[in-house]
Parts: sequence; structure tokens; C-alpha cells
Amino acid sequence: MSRAFTGHPLFDTSRYLEDLSDFHCHPSVPRFIESLPLPATTLRQDYEVSRQFLLRYCDVAGTFTRFRSEIQRFLNYLWVIAGRTLSQTDTEVVSAYFKTLKTPPESWISPGVFAAFRGSGTLRTPNEAWRPFALRSKEKNARYSASQASLNASRTALQTFFRFLVSRNVLLSNPLEEVRKRDRKAKASLASDVETEVRRLTDWQWSFILETLTDAAAQNPRYERHLFIIVTMKSLFLRVGELAPRPLEDGVLRTPVFGDFRRKVIQGEEYWSCFVFGKGDKARSVTLPDAYLPYLRRWRSYLGLSGAMPEQNERNPIIPSSHGNALGKRQIQRLYEQAVMFAVDRMRDQDFTEEADQLEAIRSETHYLRHTGASQAIESGADIRHISEELGHASAAFTESVYVNSDQARKRIEGRSRKV
Repeated sequence: MSRAFTGHPLFDTSRYLEDLSDFHCHPSVPRFIESLPLPATTLRQDYEVSRQFLLRYCDVAGTFTRFRSEIQRFLNYLWVIAGRTLSQTDTEVVSAYFKTLKTPPESWISPGVFAAFRGSGTLRTPNEAWRPFALRSKEKNARYSASQASLNASRTALQTFFRFLVSRNVLLSNPLEEVRKRDRKAKASLASDVETEVRRLTDWQWSFILETLTDAAAQNPRYERHLFIIVTMKSLFLRVGELAPRPLEDGVLRTPVFGDFRRKVIQGEEYWSCFVFGKGDKARSVTLPDAYLPYLRRWRSYLGLSGAMPEQNERNPIIPSSHGNALGKRQIQRLYEQAVMFAVDRMRDQDFTEEADQLEAIRSETHYLRHTGASQAIESGADIRHISEELGHASAAFTESVYVNSDQARKRIEGRSRKV
């Protein structure tokens, strides 16, 4: 590693998190701990309690990745720059950390996103290119700039982490509670874009994916599952975990079943909805678009189920495995990625090389479907309050700020039509 950077990656992917209990696959980590001018025993305790915290989120890929990145960065700052341990973390330390988040040392910034560790088998070595901060812009002479969204994400991760430390008696109180809001506010930048980038597919990308999978399923029934998963996640604004079994807070395993689709009649009109258990065991009801119903009927026909539409209290899993059990989250994630790559390959066959590269870069990010569905619904005139409820958000303001850009789209369309 560069001499100027004296930190070290600390946590590998969730696959290796159990192995880090004794470092038998990661010998460089204890060597790094021993090299610091702080009590090694205390630092090992800091490390272990942090690992225990991350273990709680191993089954939630997106959350684990965000929390791992933040805790790894915070511990590097705490041990290397602040010269403190977790039990010595106070408001002053956290305030200084947020200033570092906004203006990190140059040697702590990598020119791109790199994995923390490399290697396979029984030995994992630190990636010399890894740094706690990553420059994501490809522009020449670009400088690191922390967005308000990234600072908010840091605050959320640390808030959860500090509460865990309080519960484990590592801290007496949460030091983040007293940090001034202005210390957590991003610096104004004339070079930054004032508009929030919405992580969604373009209309053309979505149409291409849908057409590709529809044609594939017509030619080979094995793609019916891919088609149904993609259409359902996009049309009903679902997270990948909301289609798979998962334990609730009381320990009971909750499996999405066809009985979750429910027929209702309001003012003489029939409509269908889907009952969904979201994050934090929060339940919500999502209306099924009329255009979605043929896909649901098609899926049931493929499965050989009786009745074109689900019956009340039907217990068949919505996404069954070949053995009749429900597919797990990772299996559904894998099918999603296969479906996206099928579209990517077709794009390349048709010489849409740049578009294929863009789609391949986000092949594992399932939330793009949820964002796309919400954005398209509001851009088509749906009430943002209703979409917010079906997304499971606490407020319509949050939905508008994070998931949709209908106002931006209207502004750009109107701007393009202005006369010179």
C-alpha cells in the first residue's frame, strides 16, 4: 500500500465474515491491529463487537454492504487518525469524523471502487488499491465531494451502530445525538449537480428487457420464471426479499403465497391487490395494474395451478422451487441477474454496445426495477401519495426526493420545447 495511507481494510464480504472471528483467512488484519499505538486487546474487542454488529445484516445484501463500508471507514478513522477506541468515542470525535467525510485526506481516496480483499481459498490478502473513500467520477481532474445523500447514509449506519454499542455496554450513550446538524451537512459546491440522480432504468431499457424475456419465454418455458419475477418486482414496486421467505421479528418464517393476491370490489368495480410484508415487518397493500394480470395468469398456467387467478387462502408459494418449496432470496437474486444478462447479450448481438455496458454495470442492483416502476407511475399521472403508500414509505416527500424525478422530467421536456 501507499506509504501515505496507513489504514487497512477490515471486513470482507458477508461470505467471509464468520472466518474473521479468528483471522485464519485474513492474517493481515491482526498484524495491522498489532501495529497501532493502542492496546491490541482493546482493539480486538472493538473489532469483534463490530463484526458481531455486521453479522446481524448478512442476509440483507444492500444494507450489509453499506454498513460494512461505513464501519470499516469509521474504525480506520478512529484508530489511525483520532487515536481512540470505541469506548472513547464521544461527540467531539464523531463531529471531527463528519468533517473528514466531507474533506478526507487525499491518500485516503481511491480513483475508483475496489474490493477490500483479494484471493480465493484459505488466504485473503488486502487489496492495495482499496481506500476508505472512492472517487466515482470518471471526469479528468475530478475531486472528491460528499453528497448530502452519502452523509445521510453515513449518519444512518452510525446511528444504528452506536445504538448497538450502547446495548452491549461499550458506550454509555449515543455520541451522534449531540452532533450539530451543520456538521452533518454537505458542503456547497458550484461544480456539483443540484439535481438528484434517480437510479432507474430508462424507458427504452425496460422495454428491451421486457421484450427480450417475453420472447425468450415464448421459445423456452424455462424463462417463464425469469419473466414473472422481473415483471412482478417492477410492477408492484417489490424488493427482492419481499418475494422470498424470511423470518419475522418473532422468529416465524413468512413465505409469500398466492393467497396474498386478493380480489376486492369497490363501487361495483373489481380490482386485485397484493399483500406485502416489507422491511421492519411493515405490511402494505399494492394495487395490481390491469396490465399485470395477464402475467399473473400466465405464471399460474405455467405452474399448472387450478384457476386462472388465485383463490382466497391459497397457500402455494408465489415463486416455488422445483421441489415445491419457495425459492430463497439469493436464488431469486440470481434469476434476476440471469434475466438482465440475457437482455445484455441480446443488446450486444444487436450492436447496442454502450447500452449493454450500462445495463451490465447494474446487473445485480434489483432496486432499479422498484425505482423504475415508481417513477413511471408518477410520470404517468399517479398520485404520489398513493405510490408512496404502495412503496411502503413513511411520507410522500421521501418518495419524491428519492425515487421519482417527474418534476425534473417535465422541466427538461418543457425546456427542450422552448423557442430560440
